[in-house]
Amino acid sequence: MLTLLMCGGKGTRLGRGEKPLFEVCGMKLVDHSLLQYKDFDVIGVTSPYTPETEKYLAERGVEIYRSAGRGYIEDYSEACDELSIDEPVVVASADIVYIRDIAFDVVEAYMKTVKPALTVVMEGEPVGVNIIDPLFSGWQEEEIYSIEKDSIVNVNTIDDVKRAERLWTTMRKEKGLQKD
Repeated sequence: MLTLLMCGGKGTRLGRGEKPLFEVCGMKLVDHSLLQYKDFDVIGVTSPYTPETEKYLAERGVEIYRSAGRGYIEDYSEACDELSIDEPVVVASADIVYIRDIAFDVVEAYMKTVKPALTVVMEGEPVGVNIIDPLFSGWQEEEIYSIEKDSIVNVNTIDDVKRAERLWTTMRKEKGLQKD
């Protein structure tokens, strides 16, 4: 399934420059997303606010669409229109640290629903991963798909960074990838 990786925000809440390039858990945030969606076709949706992210993605062979930078929903809608995307697409924020793999489970849940959209939530809150059908304009009835607590961290603040680092370290220890 095609994934639009949303990389065009201003990053003002974190206040550390282009957020997709900010390093958390030893990787740039955008690299966490690229790893999560490595088996998907990915288009990086950038904006005038993220020129260095655009260069970074292009150097890695990721297809780029530069949106006008009007907002998350406006930018993925613009990308779908301009790229003539006419089938369901994953829309994922590039500021997520994936503690657990969720991509295939999300797609599988979408395939089982009759609703045109799916929103991923954790503890009742949207996490920045959705599947939409661009053929439906405007609001789409959506399936809500809940993921386990601490499956991901959407990084907006330094406290989120610390939480992601703590969960990442714990996950690596559980998998035997890191010494005590």
